Amino acid sequence: MYKIFVIFVFIFGSLLQANTTKLEENLKKLIQDKTQQKITIDDIKDLKSDSNLKIVILKDSISKNQIPVITNKDGNMLFVLTNVFFAKDDNDTKLVAEVLQKIQMDNDKQINSASLNKLFESIPEDYVIKLQSSKKDNKKITYIVSDPMCPHCQDELRHIEDRLKDSNVHMVLVAYMGQESIKKAATILEKIRNTKDTKAKIDIIQQIYSTTFKATKADEKEVKKVENITKKIADSALIKGVPFIYEYK
Repeated sequence: MYKIFVIFVFIFGSLLQANTTKLEENLKKLIQDKTQQKITIDDIKDLKSDSNLKIVILKDSISKNQIPVITNKDGNMLFVLTNVFFAKDDNDTKLVAEVLQKIQMDNDKQINSASLNKLFESIPEDYVIKLQSSKKDNKKITYIVSDPMCPHCQDELRHIEDRLKDSNVHMVLVAYMGQESIKKAATILEKIRNTKDTKAKIDIIQQIYSTTFKATKADEKEVKKVENITKKIADSALIKGVPFIYEYK
């Protein structure tokens, strides 16, 4: 019985892969025939409201910008996905909002990469929290702009070990969410000042990011640093929300 089940799973998986490959091939051909442009397909997401429709994330091979579209299961038609989207299943509405938000952020990063590089290079070395990748001799750097009081930033921090498998991480703390953010960020900078070990740094950050941690006071010099960097990043108008994750180039 177990062998039959394994064979069924293998056949079913192969059919799904074949259908996905056919969709991708048809969609690429359709776009090239109609626009003479070559695109790659970054991701395909299912819609619960209609199994015949898919969200496909296209990437322009020249500009590297992402374009979200909806296509049918055969990939022989498409229309651009916009925020004017309604579905009976609220999960689809939520999915579309998340896809559009992420693509907007990714496209902004692509367009503003030179300016972002300049911004991050201007932040003082002693302010940036550098976490080393678990992969030896990894040269890749990912910047994470993060607010200790931001729930999404707290969630992102839970995955920091996974991110360190692929890249070094440079954290830049900001305080968009008021005085508690300022005190927490300043406390992290103070406690981490003479810490070299990546795991020890992560332990400190996770402790202070915890919703149960209350920062009673903070070093005034560190508070001033947090306020200055927060203003600098806000004034740049390049980073509109946190966590902001950027692969340094």
